[in-house]
Amino acid sequence: MSRDAQEDGVRQVYGEIAPAYEALFPVLHRYEDRVERFLADVVKPGCRVLDVGCGPGLHTRGLDASMDVVGTDLSPEMLELARHARPSGAWHLHSYHQPFPPEWGRFHVALAIGCLDFCEDLPRVLRNLAAALEPGARLLFTVLERRPGLEAHETSVRQVQTAGPSVALHLYSFEETAHAVSQAGLLPRTYAHAPGWVHLTEQRTMWFGWWDVERR
Repeated sequence: MSRDAQEDGVRQVYGEIAPAYEALFPVLHRYEDRVERFLADVVKPGCRVLDVGCGPGLHTRGLDASMDVVGTDLSPEMLELARHARPSGAWHLHSYHQPFPPEWGRFHVALAIGCLDFCEDLPRVLRNLAAALEPGARLLFTVLERRPGLEAHETSVRQVQTAGPSVALHLYSFEETAHAVSQAGLLPRTYAHAPGWVHLTEQRTMWFGWWDVERR
């Protein structure tokens, strides 16, 4: 599947579920309070926050008004929900396979939660993210982690048939992710192998590598 076809599929899937996404989110995710704890630790008044794959902006809508929030997504429908929830934010259609526009400036904090599963080139995406960060900035990101012996996590790519198009999920080993982090000029701070989200049709919890990294 080409990258354009993949992103078109993701755009269609999330556009269709956008009206119900916020209601489904508690059923789908197994994030516990990892994102909230990260943000509580790193955000400061006046800092700039980049939310990649922001969806309806659930993670950043409650941040203090002094914080400059920029969100990106492939789905216009999701961005409209985010814009409604936090009108002061800047919400953009953008593929994380592409560099972030220089006019957006640099950021002190970034999130990429539950979206890099659709990324076929993790080193490239992490380089793009690192280039958008100030030195010392913190990034929390997740990848579906490939692990031998863990059911549904053994292969590097899984095709998932949705009610609409088929989309590819990309799974990276710990070693592959660690190498991509290093090559992007990012320094690992903490890592956890922990639940991510529930694959409803298979009734299976999918596991993430949770990475808290710092821009060198």
